[in-house]
Amino acid sequence: MLQLENKVILVTGASSGIGRHLALLCARRQARVVLSARRHERLLEVQRQIEGEGLLKPMLVECDVGDKAQVEALREQIEDHWGTVDVLVNNAGRGAYGSFEKVEWAELESVVQTNLLGVVYCTRAFLPGMLEKGRGNLVFISSVLGELPSPQHAVYGATKFAVTGLAESLEHEYRGRGIKVTLVEPGLVQSEFAGISGTPLERFRKVPSKSAAEVAVLTLRAIERERRHYVAATSAHAVIVLRRYFPGAMHWVFKQFFRRRYNL
Repeated sequence: MLQLENKVILVTGASSGIGRHLALLCARRQARVVLSARRHERLLEVQRQIEGEGLLKPMLVECDVGDKAQVEALREQIEDHWGTVDVLVNNAGRGAYGSFEKVEWAELESVVQTNLLGVVYCTRAFLPGMLEKGRGNLVFISSVLGELPSPQHAVYGATKFAVTGLAESLEHEYRGRGIKVTLVEPGLVQSEFAGISGTPLERFRKVPSKSAAEVAVLTLRAIERERRHYVAATSAHAVIVLRRYFPGAMHWVFKQFFRRRYNL
């Protein structure tokens, strides 16, 4: 069981959604929390909320994880203030809902830059410090779309497929050097993220979903128990298992489902 008290925990994308709730939960565990995101004012709101509960004041650093120079500056600021990061939560992400050939290039590039390169930049920046200490936890917030195909989410899903693969590869590569890897794959989440990405609200009436606060609680539990892989959506987990064991049959099921849903 990982004890979070006094651990330096960096949460990217901490200004809203899962990241915001997770940062608050970590602060309640008496961790030294670093809040990072692009929106400074929103980070200040989270910082005030944590302080309002009488908890240790979190460190706040505005950062776009898709910018390697900003990530390096983030690492330097944290090390100057609190030292090496003990737990890195790669949570920051962007979505882009729509037909593959119609979504704007700039939007697609931003999704790849944040969801994939941002995770690579952060992990490369903070892993050396963990290796030097001989311990550390890398947490990757992916998505069930990292294992299940979904029209209208092609590039977003591709980045999550990549994050899932990256997490699994690093777990094998560093398991003997004191680094624990936790991969969390949420399903549909009721958060600001869905609105920004353009996900239709009707999706929430047809697909089981969880609030960002619920997913944060499940994610914290996975981190503390040092779970290697956790799917935070029961129905999606069942589909993922079926797809692994019966790929041909599930491909047929997906084809029928998407044909009815999207007229494909």
